[in-house]
Amino acid sequence: MVVVFGAGFAFLGVGSGGLDLGQLIRDAFGNKGGGGGTSISKAEKEVAQHPRDAQAYKVLANAYERKGRTADAVSALQRYVTLKPKDPGQLEHLGKLQSNEARTALQDAQAAYAAQQYALAGSTFGASPSSKFGQALGQDPITSAVSTKVTTATQEATTRYQTSSSAALSTFQKLTKSRPDQGSYFELARAAEEFQNTAVALQAYKSLLKLVNDPSTKRGIKARIAALQPASKQGGG
Repeated sequence: MVVVFGAGFAFLGVGSGGLDLGQLIRDAFGNKGGGGGTSISKAEKEVAQHPRDAQAYKVLANAYERKGRTADAVSALQRYVTLKPKDPGQLEHLGKLQSNEARTALQDAQAAYAAQQYALAGSTFGASPSSKFGQALGQDPITSAVSTKVTTATQEATTRYQTSSSAALSTFQKLTKSRPDQGSYFELARAAEEFQNTAVALQAYKSLLKLVNDPSTKRGIKARIAALQPASKQGGG
């Protein structure tokens, strides 16, 4: 994933006066949380005692993230930014967590879809249900149960992907309002491209273009806009 982004956004001019893409990538994928810090149980107790304390939710989100409980971390951080809507650092972090949730959901959906195709293979290559032989055999209850299970898993993962990716874009849009700088618009453009929202990506790139002075970076942004415009005209957003 990092390699793809690095190649796709090389025009942003690392070391040439443009955006520090290397730092943006490290920020996007390198913050996994460290050891130590407040325990989950202690942080949950603090939130229960002080439900209007934004800092308590931030501590709780960090505790969840350290334990790999990303969905819980997202929920806690969403509560934090509701109480502190103008904290760009935490908005950015929330957007990245939501993006990670979307990527995980997409992987789950792809795996479930592959399992679904495998489960349906028996009915595809077996006797036709409309044939006399197929009617005599009846429907295999195991195949039916497996097919239902993987179909449900595919639908659930797809819904999680759609929800998380939309939430990430919404958070990054809030970030550009809270901190309208190059980095914020880059994050929004990158996420919008990844999650195939061409209209949002185009708008983010156009806003980014107004903030960039480096000639090579400007050329790269214009190239991305030109590449995305045909998809936008075809309803790609």
